[in-house]
Amino acid sequence: MWKNDLERDDADSSIQFSKPDSKKSDYLYSCGEETKLSSPKDSVVFKTQPSSLKIKKSKRRKEDGERSRCVYCQERFNHEENVRGKCQDAPDPIKRCIYQVSCMLCAESMLYHCMSDSEGDFSDPCSCDTSDDKFCLRWLALVALSFIVPCMCCYVPLRMCHRCGEACGCCGGTHKAAG
Repeated sequence: MWKNDLERDDADSSIQFSKPDSKKSDYLYSCGEETKLSSPKDSVVFKTQPSSLKIKKSKRRKEDGERSRCVYCQERFNHEENVRGKCQDAPDPIKRCIYQVSCMLCAESMLYHCMSDSEGDFSDPCSCDTSDDKFCLRWLALVALSFIVPCMCCYVPLRMCHRCGEACGCCGGTHKAAG
């Protein structure tokens, strides 16, 4: 019920609601044993919603050195030893930037359309695996494509710098605890 409707005689209600201009509602509860409110002074007004119990996450895992499971690679890790470059499956914004700046999407597109198998699988553009049947053909195609897209030549030096950064602990993805 609205606050304006308090004058009405409603024998069935013991709780009345009022809605002022603000977004939060006032709730009126009767103080007496009667089920009828005769005036607003006979009731108690609660201005805010009851707060729900929020369970605070304990920081026991980080303090005690408890091992957690990573959401990316599913391996268990210790929070104190979790530095950049530890999780190969975690997102790495620097690696993604190198991939975009060096136009490696062009190389992957060429390999997908020209050298993929019947299921659409193809090897990594910069793979040095000589056991691949199309190893020489793939590298020849990458060299030819680098004349059209010269920024592809930046991929190898930038990737080497990134690997050095991973070894130093300033680049790479970190484990993220599940839950």
